[in-house]
Amino acid sequence: MGYNLPSGGKFALDIFRQDTTQSKVEFKEMRAGIDKKTSYANTWLNETFAKAVSAFGRAAIQTIMKDTIVHNRERIVSSLNEFDEIAEKAIARMVGKDKTREIDARLERLSGRSLWDNNWGQEVSFINELQEGNNLFRSHYFSTLLTIYKNKALEKDRHRALGEILLAIIQLQIGALGESLTHRINESVFKKKDDDIDLFDDLGSIFQVNYAASEMIGIKCLLDMPPLPENEPLDDDGKTCLIFARRALELIYEEVLDYKSLIDENWHYLYCPTSDWGKFCKISLFLLTVRRYIKNLNDAVNLESVNGYYNLLRTSIDNGELEVCGLATTNYTTLIKEIVAKDVAFLNGSIETWYDPYLNRTGSMEELNKKEKHLLVPLLFTQSGTKPMTSIEMAQTYVNIYEKWKAADKIVVIGFGFGVDDEHINGILRNLVTENNKELVVVTVGQASENKAKATIKSKLKLQDASNLRIIQVDPNKSQGKENIEDVWQRVIQSL
Repeated sequence: MGYNLPSGGKFALDIFRQDTTQSKVEFKEMRAGIDKKTSYANTWLNETFAKAVSAFGRAAIQTIMKDTIVHNRERIVSSLNEFDEIAEKAIARMVGKDKTREIDARLERLSGRSLWDNNWGQEVSFINELQEGNNLFRSHYFSTLLTIYKNKALEKDRHRALGEILLAIIQLQIGALGESLTHRINESVFKKKDDDIDLFDDLGSIFQVNYAASEMIGIKCLLDMPPLPENEPLDDDGKTCLIFARRALELIYEEVLDYKSLIDENWHYLYCPTSDWGKFCKISLFLLTVRRYIKNLNDAVNLESVNGYYNLLRTSIDNGELEVCGLATTNYTTLIKEIVAKDVAFLNGSIETWYDPYLNRTGSMEELNKKEKHLLVPLLFTQSGTKPMTSIEMAQTYVNIYEKWKAADKIVVIGFGFGVDDEHINGILRNLVTENNKELVVVTVGQASENKAKATIKSKLKLQDASNLRIIQVDPNKSQGKENIEDVWQRVIQSL
């Protein structure tokens, strides 16, 4: 983020706004380069040369929304119940933290009352079964937006747009609450039962949320609206109100959007194009589109005007403050390689690495096409498509970085989440800590006590004790600030 690249949430939202036209051109050019007389063309692709090429459409959004609600239902409710925090972040994105009062004043003029005297908690509430989500209506900022909408304080088009945003937020809350409720019911519809009567076990999963009718509106609202420039001029109160509401909605989805299942459900078709050419095309075009999106961001970074951890690492190497045994990243960009000028292990793939599903090989496009041209996809999301990790090239990458870290005095991890989908990396680090007694220095965002921060990482890494862990926390309110990054880096150096 120090290089003005998006966080994971914004990344997730942006990739579904991308135009797939260029990806289709790229895909068709690869297909045109294939020798039709080869066994590859006649057996693996068969008659697919003449078939149309299609990308994920709006139907895929329903899958994404279902996954988002199912997997993140508790986080959605918790987040929306703290809508004032979302609002403050949205305003900070608009004008910075030091100018919050300017936005507050504009909203107050439109609503006709003090922001902190706006509370709809007594006027609006969900039914008892969904009452866990009622804090949304107690939020001062959400209440203010409701007041502005009720008073029709905006001109017609803006009034309608604000209504769509408010409806999207409320429906998302209802969807998450409904999913939680149906989840509890489907686990068991009985308050008491005899476990020896097995027919009771066949009564699960009776209820389900209708995602097509509810949560679609929020993501559709965002995808239909063009992205807002970071420094959109705030010409008047009405425009300011609508931009604020848009920013808040974006932040909500950035924090919870989950598209993992979309990849999981379609990755399989990379290996059998003849069984479903449409799905083969969709996942291929999706990967090509994501690569182009990341590459455009990567290429737009002005390395002379930015300063992040990569620059600080390079400076410390040049100054002799540390010697790097092995360097790895889970990011897809090549900035670390360009700035640090060292060999880098790309543990989750990169915009420079390609994958041949036919041969289960990874490498540069030139290497993979040397003997025979095939349809290739960018090597991204390896934690979702597990088969690429069995390729000899990926196996060598993991073994090599493991041996390099094994030779190191200490291992430093910055900005890595140790998530449940990261076990291919977690396992390496866990082995180095437990079997090789390596000290792990973890830089993470947070302000918890040292013991609590250690306990969190210990749990994620499944360690028996935290004696080999050292935690350096980044103030979440200053996580992108240059001075804070430099301060954190000095603490890293001191820990070594």
